[in-house]
Amino acid sequence: MYYPKSQIQENLHTNGGELKPFNSEKEYKGFYFKTSNGEIFSGKNPEDKPNIPLEMVSPSSNELSSPSSGINFSNKKVIKFTSNESEPIANNYYVVNDAYYKSKSIPQNRGEAPRKPIQSKPIPTEEDYQKGTFKRFFVKKSNQNLFIEVNEDEYELFKIKNPKVQCNLYVPIELPWNLTGDRTEVFNKNKSLSHLYETRDKLYGFSLSFKNKFDKYWVGRI
Repeated sequence: MYYPKSQIQENLHTNGGELKPFNSEKEYKGFYFKTSNGEIFSGKNPEDKPNIPLEMVSPSSNELSSPSSGINFSNKKVIKFTSNESEPIANNYYVVNDAYYKSKSIPQNRGEAPRKPIQSKPIPTEEDYQKGTFKRFFVKKSNQNLFIEVNEDEYELFKIKNPKVQCNLYVPIELPWNLTGDRTEVFNKNKSLSHLYETRDKLYGFSLSFKNKFDKYWVGRI
């Protein structure tokens, strides 16, 4: 993989309890680096192999240690906010400032917060099996190696960035999937396609998310 120096944070380090390899419960200890889009990999930088995709142990955790930060983690200070300060709020939060809307005489009912994607399991039709392929749809969480399979309607909502869903947090993916023919050939085609999309679109961990079930939905020639 290649990233410009300006797009990565190098030489980060964790003593454990913060990160784990994707699709694993074993904690990761050691050096890691982070990309500008939130992806995390093992190694001091992309040249320090292997670069294993990592994810946070707790999705709500947004604090990772770094030896280059100059902070003594054995004596951390708790940051307290005074009455004149407020805790920073992430851009992704759906926040309604009631006092502001009231002062501006703006209705405070701003509608429902954008929702998370709804997971779905596809069922190929008889027509799909006649064609030998069908389309599978996924969304990937932007700051995690988390892939969720959805149906086509759900995929379209994220593709067109419909405000009713968390389109700023998820990337839509459309993947052709082989169904019929020689089983080994079908397996290899689907595996190759998943790797191609993973590399081309930087969907790190995408091929691993299939758990080696690249012949799923396969049937013999019909």
